[in-house]
Amino acid sequence: MKKVKLSNRELDIMLVLWNSDHPLAATDIPKINEKLSVNTVQAVLKKLLKNNYIKVADIIYHGTVLTRTYEPVLTHEDYILSQLNDTSLTASGLAAALVKQEKNSENLEELEQIIKKQKQLLEKGKE
Repeated sequence: MKKVKLSNRELDIMLVLWNSDHPLAATDIPKINEKLSVNTVQAVLKKLLKNNYIKVADIIYHGTVLTRTYEPVLTHEDYILSQLNDTSLTASGLAAALVKQEKNSENLEELEQIIKKQKQLLEKGKE
């Protein structure tokens, strides 16, 4: 995966979209992150659309006006991975660091299941 470069404003908007459980209109974003203005959001959304980091999810009535809603195409996980690809950090080193920080045993159990599933897929590919 190539490195994804987001400006600070782009990252601010992507974080709002990643943390939302539904698509958002441009006017919704400054209500969630008050340091952003509607004009800035609209300009940045246009750039994010051009780079295919987001997409128009729907066109809805927002009050009495038709407006677009947006949702991310680029996942937060893929963005983080693209940032790490430029470092000498290995997958096992990263996983080990994350596991050491984890305090929830349910999350650790989920990680174990993911590792087991990936091992099975790799072994099937060798056959």
